[in-house]
Amino acid sequence: MNDIAVIVKDLMALSIQKKVTISTAESCTGGLISKYITDQPGSSNFFNSSIISYSNESKVSLLHVKSRTIEEKGAVSEETVKEMAQGLLQITRSSVVIAVSGVMGADIDKGSQENMRVWFCWHNLDKSKTLYKGLYGGRREIRLETTKIGLLGLYDFIKEI
Repeated sequence: MNDIAVIVKDLMALSIQKKVTISTAESCTGGLISKYITDQPGSSNFFNSSIISYSNESKVSLLHVKSRTIEEKGAVSEETVKEMAQGLLQITRSSVVIAVSGVMGADIDKGSQENMRVWFCWHNLDKSKTLYKGLYGGRREIRLETTKIGLLGLYDFIKEI
């Protein structure tokens, strides 16, 4: 499963089979995960909503991340993505949510090969799974890779429940 469209088709089939609804909280991907999900005809059968919380303020006001968490741990941290996922689950009442937050160096837009740090969290009422990835490449490639990792992780998380 390497092609994003194939991943989403498989995710849709699995979600419908398991009667799972999904919501996303996206920072560094800027809505790309939900874009690929909603590109799939029939996505309304399993996709609920997305919140793009690019700024720290939006993480706090929209997803109820504690300001203290961001101040002490950073916007790109395991603690922050967990709180993003917990807030999203509470707000949307979806079965499963994914939260992603990452930071890119300013020079990535200029084609440098700097590292992007990304935290993922997949969450439902019973369990939570987090993952950290350091990715290299241009901004577009990193956002696509982050989206692919997020969707594959979502598929695996739902498969396990």
